[in-house]
Amino acid sequence: MEADSPYADDFTLSWLDVTRIRDPEQAKKDLRAIWNSGAPSDLLHSLQLGLTAHLEQLDDLDEAISHLSGFVASSPDSVSLLALFHRDSEALPALLQVFATSKTLANRLISDPETFDLIRASDGKPASREMLISQLLTELQDLEQPNRAALIIRRFSSREMIRIAYGEFVRGATPERVGRQIADVTDAVIEAGLNFTLQRLAERRGMPQRPDGTTPELTVIGLGHLGGEEMGYGSSIKLVFLYDSIDNQNVWHRDFYSTVVSELLTLLRGDESRSDGLDIDLREGPRFEVGVSICSFREALRIYETAGRTWQRLSFVKARVVAGSQKLGKAFLSRLEPWVYRRFMSRVEIAEIRTLRNKLEKSLSQDSDVREDIGRSPGGRDDLELTVEFLQLLHGGNLGSIRCRNTYDAIFSLEQAGCLTHQEATLLSENYARLCRLQHQLSVMFDQSGSLLPSEIPARKRLAWQLGIRASNGSGGDIERFETLLNDTFDKNRRMINHLMLDAPGDGDSVASETELLLDPNPDPALVETTLSKHGLVNPQRAMENLAALSTESVPFLSPHRCRHFLTSIAPALLTEVSRTPDPDATLASLVEVTASLGAKATLWELLGSSHPTMELMVRLCATTPYLSGILTNNPGMIDELIDSLLLNRMPSAQRLDAHSIAVCRGASDIERILWTFKNSAHLNIGVRDMLGKDTLEATHQSIGDTAESCVRRMIEHEQESLANQYGDPCDDEGNPAELITFGLGKLGGREPNYHSDLDAIFLYSANGETQRRMGGRRATLTNQQFFNQLTQRVITRINQPGPDGRLYELDSRLRDTGEEGVWAMTLEEFGQRFIENTAPLWQRLALCKARSISGSRDLRRQADQTVATIIRNTEWKPEMAIEIREMRERMQQTATDANLKRGEGGTVDIEFVAQMLTLRHANASPQILQTGTTGSLLALADAGHLSDQESMTLVNGYRTLRRIEANLRLMNTTARHELPHEPDLMKNLAFLMNETDPEMIVAQCVQTRHNNRAVFNQIFDRASNVV
Repeated sequence: MEADSPYADDFTLSWLDVTRIRDPEQAKKDLRAIWNSGAPSDLLHSLQLGLTAHLEQLDDLDEAISHLSGFVASSPDSVSLLALFHRDSEALPALLQVFATSKTLANRLISDPETFDLIRASDGKPASREMLISQLLTELQDLEQPNRAALIIRRFSSREMIRIAYGEFVRGATPERVGRQIADVTDAVIEAGLNFTLQRLAERRGMPQRPDGTTPELTVIGLGHLGGEEMGYGSSIKLVFLYDSIDNQNVWHRDFYSTVVSELLTLLRGDESRSDGLDIDLREGPRFEVGVSICSFREALRIYETAGRTWQRLSFVKARVVAGSQKLGKAFLSRLEPWVYRRFMSRVEIAEIRTLRNKLEKSLSQDSDVREDIGRSPGGRDDLELTVEFLQLLHGGNLGSIRCRNTYDAIFSLEQAGCLTHQEATLLSENYARLCRLQHQLSVMFDQSGSLLPSEIPARKRLAWQLGIRASNGSGGDIERFETLLNDTFDKNRRMINHLMLDAPGDGDSVASETELLLDPNPDPALVETTLSKHGLVNPQRAMENLAALSTESVPFLSPHRCRHFLTSIAPALLTEVSRTPDPDATLASLVEVTASLGAKATLWELLGSSHPTMELMVRLCATTPYLSGILTNNPGMIDELIDSLLLNRMPSAQRLDAHSIAVCRGASDIERILWTFKNSAHLNIGVRDMLGKDTLEATHQSIGDTAESCVRRMIEHEQESLANQYGDPCDDEGNPAELITFGLGKLGGREPNYHSDLDAIFLYSANGETQRRMGGRRATLTNQQFFNQLTQRVITRINQPGPDGRLYELDSRLRDTGEEGVWAMTLEEFGQRFIENTAPLWQRLALCKARSISGSRDLRRQADQTVATIIRNTEWKPEMAIEIREMRERMQQTATDANLKRGEGGTVDIEFVAQMLTLRHANASPQILQTGTTGSLLALADAGHLSDQESMTLVNGYRTLRRIEANLRLMNTTARHELPHEPDLMKNLAFLMNETDPEMIVAQCVQTRHNNRAVFNQIFDRASNVV
């Protein structure tokens, strides 16, 4: 069959159903334009056959033919286009279906015909969010003008909307998938727009910087349909803008971020006269009512948590980070989640929920033959979403699995959790999908962002036709059946929602008795007695008073409601943890004292509720470690260190501690106070990990030692700078800088001090000479001997000086002979000479076995450590030395009680003397045994064959056992630092701290360990003394 000639006067439309064409002459004109495109007759004939087959499936043939004519005319190669229709049987019907779906989509394709190739290539399949963001960022790259960027964004958005619509209306993508795809495109537009705005503003103004040199992060939270990833075409976009923190003293910082939001909105909203931009709604922002578009996330948390209403909690059920810093946004939402999903609702909150429920029920009671708004009509999409959010709010406090943003996901999760039956969930999901599909159709067909049904009969007919609801005679859409089906959907939804609202929990639900006590202003004394007694509280009335204190916010401007709310939500679990401690009453009282000093109790209760390990830690700390709880009480800002101790996977390194001490002391005038705070912070971190058994004994001692070293170094630097400002910098005779070098001895040198260990050190300097005055400084100078002696004396005095919190450390400068009382420091050469000349007593050589340089330049410290090692290796060993060392040990033992775990028989000093004596004896032949730490020394001696494996293990295990007990005693702040307490209560606390069930087991362990230690000590010293 030949195609009709477009030039013939009798060109007819006999191959079409002319009765369905409103204007045959215009249709002829449009077809004639296609036939005149220069395409071969066989392609035109193929097109005629295709139109004959597929136009019958459309409801408006005039419009379809007009759009096709315009599309062919705008195509850069009409012959290739017709060849595509001939070659690919799906191309023409797909194009006609897009034309039939929406005049707006048709016009967009006509204005940009290449888009058709792109959407066919994608075949309606979803594109990933990451790919969309990357693609748009690339298109915006190197652009400078906002109007050009806005045009690129509009074209990108338009192209992607056509792709998604093609997938839905041609390829049959589900409304659920479509909602997620549109959300991804919207995310990409916001992310790319934000990136462009920030870069452009930074080039003009520079980025804000906080005092620490970092740049505040910005995040964008999406709520509503965007947050739930259930967007429609042209849906309103609800956004909340937040930054992490800025310099509050700098007004320019606030202005910068306000300008970012303002310029981003201008970029994305586009020209309002054309309505081609995004419909952005900022009314959910925490400070929108006062005209502020962005604020800090901490301020937002405070506002929502202290003044937020139930309807705002419903809004945040769908909250999601859509752009900017994912880390900041997720942290914000994580912090806000306990506010959204509460395990218990107060009477006020229940009243608010009742109001919402009554409002919903009132809406559902309204009747109408035809609902004009499918979103807001009773039983419409809004009611379905509100019902699902309401169920999530009620059950989400205890069921984390139902905390879903997307309505489809939430319905499925509610069914899985038993909050909905399978029938209820199926009905909700299917009807929700129907309403979403209808809303999508309305938006695309009539180019509207709302959900109003068209009032014109022809428009309704077209809508029904596109939805597949057609008259039996094929004359158009069946309006009557469409309205019947829609009303039936609304009615089913209303009945379902009414049923779910009647079953929804209210204030009649039972709550835990612990929670009830805290909520009731006048609790029943009998309930107080029975409830608190079961948690081991001997004095329930006093315990009730303590609980009331815990539920009262001590900071006046913070919300008391929030404090009480979070405590009531964790009360059963908290009291259960308290009941597991040796003395629950004392633990509860300690918890009151600690939290009273912290302030912002609600934040703490929220944290404990979201992290059970943190709750266990807090209770354990208050129950048995007065040293750590005292630090926290006196330094409430260190609660962050308490939490960090749970998050860190390792102890802070020596380098990290040193760097931190340098940072906090930079420019400090009150150096003692700064170092006190630094030490307390480190000890809190170390002590908590020690209490939880996260690290080895050696790692714990090393971190305590590294903390002390950092304090000593900072004090030396501070005092040397002060002294040098007066007298100049010390130099040797050739003008080279002279340095102070500090040796740690004893526990400090061995990197094994405890929380309250004294520090032993000696101070040397590199060379004699004289100070050289600084530019503008005083003319007076000192000899290096005078300078370093004054410096040493100042350091020792400042560290030992009692302050408001006591002294920083007890520092002693050892190895000074009786005749050297006025000498605090000497040269390294002079120090070594006394050992070369063999004038130093044996106890000094013994002490050098634990000597380690802790201050000075790297090269000087290496030289000094080599000097000490040489002294030890060059010691001429004689058996008489072992006898003398043994006598030293016996004299030391006489100064201690029998119960002393350090200096008593079989105490830790026995083990240290063994290690030091054997080091002196064998260092010359086995230099590899030189280790300052006790356990490291013992293991090295065993490896070198100077100790049997059995002896080594006995001493190592004994040392660790006694030092571990000592460490726990220090955490308990017992009066006797090296003795087991006599009080049964304290022994119970010690057992609890050491995870022992019976305190007597600790006593027996100490006795056996000390017996083994002394037996090995005697055995080794007998051998060394040649005693048979």
